[in-house]
Amino acid sequence: MIENRKDDHIRIASEQNVEEGNNLFNEVHFIHIALPEIDFDEVNTSITIFNKKLSFPFIIGAMTGGTETAEKINTTLAKCAEEFNIGMYVGSQRIAIVKPETARSFRVVAENAPTALKIANLGAPQVSRLDEKILVDWVSQAIDMINADAIAIHLNPAQEVFQPEGEPWFRGVIDKLRFIKKIANRPLIVKEVGNGISMEVARILASRVNPDAIDVAGIGGTSFIRIESIRAGAIDEANVFSGWGIPTAIAICEVRNVYDGVIIASGGIRSGLDGAKAMAIGANAFSMSRPLLLAALKGFDETKKFIGKLLREFKIAMFLTGSRNVNELNNAPVVFGQTIISWLGQRNVSCKHVSASK
Repeated sequence: MIENRKDDHIRIASEQNVEEGNNLFNEVHFIHIALPEIDFDEVNTSITIFNKKLSFPFIIGAMTGGTETAEKINTTLAKCAEEFNIGMYVGSQRIAIVKPETARSFRVVAENAPTALKIANLGAPQVSRLDEKILVDWVSQAIDMINADAIAIHLNPAQEVFQPEGEPWFRGVIDKLRFIKKIANRPLIVKEVGNGISMEVARILASRVNPDAIDVAGIGGTSFIRIESIRAGAIDEANVFSGWGIPTAIAICEVRNVYDGVIIASGGIRSGLDGAKAMAIGANAFSMSRPLLLAALKGFDETKKFIGKLLREFKIAMFLTGSRNVNELNNAPVVFGQTIISWLGQRNVSCKHVSASK
């Protein structure tokens, strides 16, 4: 049952070591500004994205939905999103569309975060098989279910091919993305789930779909290859593909090299400093999932404490780079380590400091 799979994901992600790879933010170094010429209280962390002003450029990552446990998690996360005025993805909503009795686990997001930036979520393999009439209905249901301000379509070929019940169906996805962009009447985000988006894929998306945002979701955090392999009892196969994908820091540079829309950084981001580094090398917002899942399982107070810590770390990084606002952070100087320099050199990629607004 799909509900069992959703609870499996929560249990495995929260109880086992499922993080893999290096996102390479350890090779992104800010230049310390000893004379910032601003007071700490003057630092403005706010940003506007998709016509929503956020207190800082953070979006709670896509996680779950469809079960009683997921409903509790989503309620806690939504309350925090509203209190901090940040964004929130929901997990894949396919389960709520095919099993309407589970939709309550998503609707709690709209109920508890009425003014926050909310992002609906459907999977590319599933939408690839729908005819246009049914796809219009799915998109409409997903948006209405949480009163979404934007919709994400996630690309997860590695997860699907390792998942016991996987649906590795990706033929025709580009045409369906173009159709969704036309009919959604909301910004379209195309996102990975932890293996990264390359320059080649970003170029195709930019030229043939023109999404409003790309979430790079590189390696360095939760590995769905490992989660699904644990579920399938195929750890040896997961070990063969350990570290498969593009490190998050490099994925930001690759995507920014060919795409001038909004970039959301995710994949192993574990602090406000990581988020600030992502912003300095080309991202417009950042996201994380597993740390929020672990916090949410402990309750609202623990989740609120974690997000408050994240905000403070982000603001400190801005202050120590002399950045009065996020636009200045986007242009803060950085130094790269040798792994990043070598990768970008071989790929002929420059890491631009481009600030996009939508």
